[in-house]
Amino acid sequence: MNDHVEVETTFAMDGDLPDLSGTAPGGVRSEAFRLEATYYDTAGLRLAARGITCRRRTGGSDAGWHLKVPWGEGTRRELHAPLSCEPPASFVGLSAAATRGAPLLPVARIDTERTEHRLDGEDGATLVVVADDHVTSHDLAPRTADDTVGAEDSWREVEAELADGDRSDLDRVTAVLTRSGARPAEYPSKLRRALGHRLPPPLPRHPGSGDAATVLAHLAQYTDRLLAFDPLVRRFEPDAVHQMRVTSRRLRSALTGFRSVLRRSQTRPVTDELRHLAAVLGEVRDLEVLRERWTAHLERLPDHLVGRDRSGAWLTYLDERMERARSEVDAFLNSPRYFALLDALDTLLAAPPLRKKAARGDTDLLAKDITRACARLRDHHDEALAADAAGDPEQRAAAWHEVRKSAKRVRYAARMAQTGLGKPAKRLSKWTRDLQDVLGRYQDGRVGLAYLDTAGDDLIRAHPDDRESVLLTLGAVAGLEAVGGEGLLDEAERVWGSGSRLWT
Repeated sequence: MNDHVEVETTFAMDGDLPDLSGTAPGGVRSEAFRLEATYYDTAGLRLAARGITCRRRTGGSDAGWHLKVPWGEGTRRELHAPLSCEPPASFVGLSAAATRGAPLLPVARIDTERTEHRLDGEDGATLVVVADDHVTSHDLAPRTADDTVGAEDSWREVEAELADGDRSDLDRVTAVLTRSGARPAEYPSKLRRALGHRLPPPLPRHPGSGDAATVLAHLAQYTDRLLAFDPLVRRFEPDAVHQMRVTSRRLRSALTGFRSVLRRSQTRPVTDELRHLAAVLGEVRDLEVLRERWTAHLERLPDHLVGRDRSGAWLTYLDERMERARSEVDAFLNSPRYFALLDALDTLLAAPPLRKKAARGDTDLLAKDITRACARLRDHHDEALAADAAGDPEQRAAAWHEVRKSAKRVRYAARMAQTGLGKPAKRLSKWTRDLQDVLGRYQDGRVGLAYLDTAGDDLIRAHPDDRESVLLTLGAVAGLEAVGGEGLLDEAERVWGSGSRLWT
C-alpha cells in the first residue's frame, strides 16, 4: 500500500487556463485522459461527514483504490492500493472510527475528462500538477421512495496539487491562477459536491455556559483529537500511540476532575472505557520508551559486557513483545467495545449530565475543583514521604506513582482553566508539568526494571553458552536504572519545593 500526504487547492474557473510556463523552469508536460471513479461510503455517509474519501478509480496513471484521510492541518494523506472488486481491508480498518462497523457501499460515480499539466523544475522533477477537470457525477447513495434516484450534476474545476516541489511552488501557481480569474471552489472535493445536499448535519454538541462551556469545549476538542489520531495509530506512525493515550487521559481527567460541572455517576461508564483504552495503548507505549532506554544503556556499557553481536538479542526481545502488543491494539480498535466508546462520547457531548450550578452557567466551579485536586496532590505527596521513611521499595514506588498521576490531573485541569483563571492557573500548570516530567522518567525506570525481571530468563536461554556475560549485563542495566531513579526522586523533591504553595 503506497501513500503520500496530499496538499492541494481546488478552484472554480470560467475561462481558459493561463500560461503556467513561468512557474515551471523545466517546462510543462500536458496529457488528457478520462477517469472513472466509484466512491464508497456507509448508507449514512459517515466517511464524507468526516472528510474521508474512499474510491475505486480506473484511467490515468494511478488506477486503483484510493483512501484520503485528514492528516493534520490543511493536509490529507492519500493511500493507494491495487484494483480489486471490494474495498481493501486496510482501507476498511483505517476508516473504522468513522464507519464504526457499518459496511461500505457505492454512493456515487464521478466521471472526469481531465487535462493534466505537470510543471517541472530544472532537474526534471515535477513541482506541481495542475488538473483541468470537466466532471459529471451520478449520485448512487441509498434513498427513500420520494428521492430522485441517480441524480446527475456537471461542472468544471481546476486542482493545483503539490508534487515534488515545496509550498512556495504551489503558492506561485495559485497566484497565477487567481490573477486569471480562478476562485476558491465552493466544495472541498468532487464527492462533497455530488453528495453535499445529502450529507448528515454535524453531530449535535451542547455549548454550555459559564464554566460548563469551558469543560464541554475541552471534551469536544479532545474527542476530535482522539478520532484524528485513530488512523495514525492504526498505521503505528511515530508518537501516534503516545498522543492518543495522552488524549484519552485528558478526556478522562476532565470527566473525573470536574465533579462540580459533571455528574460522575453518569460519566463513570465512559471514564472506565477511556481507562481501558489507555491501558491497551499503554503496553505499546511502554515498549517504545523501553526500547529507547535499553538502546541508550547498551551503548553506554563496554563491549566485553554486552558484545555487539549479542545486544541485538535484547532489542529483538522487545520488538517481538511490541508486535504482540500492536496486535492487541489493532484488535481493540476494530472491536464493538471501542466503537461503543466513540458513540458514548458523541452522546455525552450532545447531552452532558451537568450539575445544577453548571447548567445555570456559574463561573466559580473550576477554581473549586482545582483546589480540591491540589489538596489530593498534597495528600499523595505526604504519603510518598511516609513511604520513603518506611523504606519499602515497592511501597515507595507506588506512592510516588500516585503523586505523578495526581500532578497530571492538576496539570490538565489548570491548563483547561487558564482562559478563565489566568496566570495562577498557568503557573500551576507549568509547575505540575515539571513535576510530572521528573516522576514520569522515574516511572519509566521502574517499568524498565520490571521488564528486566521478565526478560532475564528469556535472554539467558537465548545465549546458554554465554550465561555469565548476560547476567553481568542484566546487573549493569538494572544498576543504571536504580541509580538514575534515586537521583530523579531527589529532583522531584526540589521541584515540589519550588511550587507547592502556588494554589492554596
